[in-house]
Amino acid sequence: MRQVSSRSTLLLALGLVAGGAFAACGSDESAANNPGGFTTDASADRPSNDGAGDGAKTDSLFLDQSSGDGSGCKTGEACGDGGICAGGTCCEAAHACGQACCAGDEICSFGKCVVPGKICSQTGDCAEGEYCEYALGEEPDGGTPDADTPEAGADSGTCVGGSKIAQGKCLPNPPVCAEGDAGASDAGTIECLQKCEYHPAAPDFSPVLKYSWGGMTTTPWDSDVMMAPIVIQLDDDDCDGKVTANDIPEILFTTHSAGQYTSPGPLHAISILQGKVVDKWTFPGIQPSAQLAAGNIDGNPGNEVVACTHDGSVQALSGDGKALWKTAVSACFEPAIADLDSDGSVEIIVEAGVLDGKTGAVKATFTPAMDGTFLVSDLDGDGMLDIVTGTQAYHSDGTQFVNTGVTGVNYTGSAYFKSGPAIADLDKDGVPEVIAVYFLTHQVAVWHYDAAEAGHFKFIRTGIDINGVLDPALCPAGSSGSKWGGGPATVGDFNADGYPDVALAGGVGYSVFDGTKLMNASVADASTFLWAKQTHDCSSSGTGSSLFDFNGDGRSEVIYSDEYYLRIYEGDTGEVLFETCNTTHTLNEYPVIADVDNDGQADIVVVSNAHNQNITCEGTQQSGVRIFASASGAWVRTRRVWNEHAYHITNVEEDGTIPKGEPANFKQAGLNNFRLNKQPGGEFSAPDAVVTVSLLCPGPHAVVATVRNMGQAALPAGLKVSFHSGNPPGGALLGAGVTTQTLYPAQAEQVVLALPNPPADIASGKTPVYASVESPTVVHECRPDNNTSAPVKAQCSGTPR
Repeated sequence: MRQVSSRSTLLLALGLVAGGAFAACGSDESAANNPGGFTTDASADRPSNDGAGDGAKTDSLFLDQSSGDGSGCKTGEACGDGGICAGGTCCEAAHACGQACCAGDEICSFGKCVVPGKICSQTGDCAEGEYCEYALGEEPDGGTPDADTPEAGADSGTCVGGSKIAQGKCLPNPPVCAEGDAGASDAGTIECLQKCEYHPAAPDFSPVLKYSWGGMTTTPWDSDVMMAPIVIQLDDDDCDGKVTANDIPEILFTTHSAGQYTSPGPLHAISILQGKVVDKWTFPGIQPSAQLAAGNIDGNPGNEVVACTHDGSVQALSGDGKALWKTAVSACFEPAIADLDSDGSVEIIVEAGVLDGKTGAVKATFTPAMDGTFLVSDLDGDGMLDIVTGTQAYHSDGTQFVNTGVTGVNYTGSAYFKSGPAIADLDKDGVPEVIAVYFLTHQVAVWHYDAAEAGHFKFIRTGIDINGVLDPALCPAGSSGSKWGGGPATVGDFNADGYPDVALAGGVGYSVFDGTKLMNASVADASTFLWAKQTHDCSSSGTGSSLFDFNGDGRSEVIYSDEYYLRIYEGDTGEVLFETCNTTHTLNEYPVIADVDNDGQADIVVVSNAHNQNITCEGTQQSGVRIFASASGAWVRTRRVWNEHAYHITNVEEDGTIPKGEPANFKQAGLNNFRLNKQPGGEFSAPDAVVTVSLLCPGPHAVVATVRNMGQAALPAGLKVSFHSGNPPGGALLGAGVTTQTLYPAQAEQVVLALPNPPADIASGKTPVYASVESPTVVHECRPDNNTSAPVKAQCSGTPR
C-alpha cells in the first residue's frame, strides 16, 4: 500500500464546487462530463506560503484545458490555459468565485471574495462572526516516497492530547442556507451551509460501557468514589496554546480507601485521550464525601478547581493540580462558583460564607447561619444573584432576606443529610419557585419569593410525602431509608407539556411530580405524582439524580443510581429503559451527563464503591468511575461541562467561563430546568463529511484529499480517508489515512498520499483517482451519500505552467 503523508497538512478549498469535482494536472475532462458542472484548477486547493498572499500557487500546476480565449465564456466553464470563466471573463482558477474574479490577495469563501484575516489556532482567536479556517494553514506535503505505510495520522508535533498543532486564518462564518436552498449558485459555487440534521430511527436505550477507571473491588478498595464527579476543561489538548471548549474535558472526583469516606483522600483528574483513560494528576487531603466545583475563578486564562479539605478548609487548585490558596472556614460541603454581584470578579460560595475567587479572602458570612445546602440564582428579581437553601435566602453580602420558619427538617449532625433545593418557574409566570427537600420528614415543598407577603415568601405546597404509596418498611427498621429521605431535587419537562416537572429520590423510591399540578391548589398532594418507582437507598436515602433528553423527543429521561443499579427511566411513565449493576453505599452522589470525549454525543459518568460487602448486585460489585454511551451513536449532542453539584447550565459557559450577569435559567427559552444538561444549538444537528481530490505536481507525485465538514455539528477526528484508482468500491486501493483534527462547521483538513511511482494507467490519465471518507459507525452524518469525491485524472505534464 502506498504511503500516506505523516503530516496531515491542511489546505484551502473554500470555493467549493457543487458535486465536489476537481480536475487538474493535465486532465482533459470537460465541463460537460464533470458532475460539478465545471472543471477547476487544483491550485485553488493550495494555500500560499507568504501568510497574506493570493491563497494559491498558480505557477505550480499544469492544466491543459482550452475552450477558447475566454471571450464571452459561460460562467463556471473551463477557459484559456487552465482558467475558469467568471462573469464572462476568463479568470485564474484559484480566483474564480461564481460571477466574480477575486483579486490577488483574496480567496473565494462560500461564494464571496474575501481577504483572509489574522493567523489563528482556534475560532476563539477570531473576531465575532468569524471562524478559524485550518485550510489556510501549511502547504501540502507529498510525504516520504520509499517507506512502507506508517500508522495513519502519525505526527511528531504533539502535546498533552497528542494532537497535531494546527493553525489557520480567520474567515467570515458561512451563511446558513434559507429553507429549500440547496446551497449552490448557478455557477456551481457553494454559498451557504445547508440545514444538517440526523434523527435517530428509533430511541436507543442500550448503552455500552465505553470507558472505566478504577475497578478495585477488593481490599483496600482504594478506587471507591462516593461523590458526584464534575466535568470541565483544564488543559490544552489540541496544542493551540489555550484552554478552550474545543479541548478534551477532564473528569474530576475524590476517592477513599477501606471505607473511610470521612478521612482525607486524593482528588483525581482524568481525561479521555485517543480513546483511552489517562490520569492527569492527583492532589491529597481532600474530603472524599464532599463535592467539587470548577471554572475560571481568577480571570486569568484557564480554569481552576475548588474542593473542601478534610480539615474544613476551602482549597483552590490550578488546572494542573497545583495549590493556589487555602482558606479555613466553618463549613464546606457543596461549593459553588458565581459572579454574585456581576462585577466581573468571581466568588466561591460554601456553607460558611462567600470567598473571593482570586485570593480566597472571606468576603461575607451568612447571618444567621445557613441551615442546609444551597443553590445560587436571582430569587427576588433584582438582577443580582442570591444564595438559596430550602428554607432561607441570602443576598451576596450574607444578609438574610427570607426565612420560611420551617425547622427540624435537616439533620444537624452531618452535611450528608441536607439535601439541595432546585429552582424553576413551574407555572411560567415569571416568578421562580424554590423546590425544597425536607430530609428528616421525607417531604418536598414549594414556595416562591413574594415581597408583599409577611416574610417575603409564599408557600405553594407545604410538604408532600415523597414516598407516596411506597412503604418505608422496604428499608430495614432504623435505617436512614426507613426514617428519612430526599435527595437533591431536579427539574425538567418529563411529559412534554411545555411546563417543568420535579423529581427526586428517597430511601425507598424515585418520584416525579407534575409541575402544573403542584401549582394548582385544587389538586390534592397525592394527585400531584406523575409516577413513583421503588428503588433501594437505605444507607443514605439522599442520593441525587440528573436528567437528559437522550432522543430529543422533548421528554426528559431520569438517570439515577441507588445502592445496586444505575437506571434510565422514561420521563413520562417511569418505565425502566436501561439498568446495570452499580454498587454504592451512597451519600449525595449522582450520575452526570456530558460529552467527555468530544465525539459529539452525550455520555453518562457514574461512580461506584465496593467497601460495603453487604451491598452486592447479582453477585458483583463495582468501584471507581465508569462512562456509558449509546451503542449505536444515536443519542443527541450535549455540552462538555458539568462543573458543580448545583449545575444548571447558565451558571457556566462550556469553556469554564463564569458569566458576568448570569442569565436566569428559568427565563431562557428551552431551559427552565435544574441538574439537567442541554444540547448546544439544535439537538439533532449533525456533521456532513464531504471530500474532494486533487493532484500535487510537478515534483514528487501525490494525491490530495480534502475533507470538509459541511454540516452543523462537529466532525470528530479519526475519519478514514481512502484513495482508489477507479470508482470505489470496485477500484484498486492506493492507500489510506485518517484525519487528525476535530472539524467544526465549514472547516477542512487535508490528507496526502504520496505516489512517487504511480501506476502507468494513472500516470497516463487513463484511470481516474477517487477519494472517499468513512465516518465511524457511531458518527451519524446528515448526508451519508456524499462521501466519495468526483474523479480526477492524475496526469502531470511535469512542466510548470
